Amino acid sequence: MALKVLLSFVLVFFIISSSEAGEFKDEFKGPELREKFWVVKKVGNAFYKIEGGKLILSSPRETDGIILYYREEVSEEGFSFEVMCDSSGIANSGYVTTLKVMTPPERSEVYNPLRLAQFRLKPHSWRVRDENIRTVLDGKITPGMHTYKIELLKDTIKFYFDGKEVAEIPRIAEKRFFAVSPDPYAEDYRGELVIEYIKVSAPWITPVEADGKLATLWGRIKSR
Repeated sequence: MALKVLLSFVLVFFIISSSEAGEFKDEFKGPELREKFWVVKKVGNAFYKIEGGKLILSSPRETDGIILYYREEVSEEGFSFEVMCDSSGIANSGYVTTLKVMTPPERSEVYNPLRLAQFRLKPHSWRVRDENIRTVLDGKITPGMHTYKIELLKDTIKFYFDGKEVAEIPRIAEKRFFAVSPDPYAEDYRGELVIEYIKVSAPWITPVEADGKLATLWGRIKSR
């Protein structure tokens, strides 16, 4: 009995020490989104589904729209939001973006003033925009999955494409929400975005994957 307890604590320590502190990576293994982390805002017939370990955000018509938000409003430096996705299904423009408020898809005259720093995504290209939505840099992409990361620092915001820093801009807004969308408009745009994972990193984030592993481990221990 004592040996089993000792081995259990060793396993727990191994799980905790092997987890990435300050990071949450959602690879969409379950049938539903985790409400603890994500909020979906949609209009019309827009929808999401998890299929084959991928999250699919779909806006079939121009009167539809869908935005996936990280639930927490962020102001502290050291936060980053990384999305691996395939933008080939976007008909107009999609976004890995930051916004002043957690708005649902809206008409352009309502939505556009709420935009902050962002990646604009198209099937064959991306664009970095600053806090005033001015173009900073354009880039080309090949078909398939690519990573887009926005990192919030004290006075600046950094952008990374496929792990490489591509731009750094002055930070203006203090607070913001992070989001991803194939179509954030209620009366314009349409398309589909296929997401492999979303990774959120910050010093204050708990490694939740370890929590799940611990629960599974203790369940097995108690059943013996």
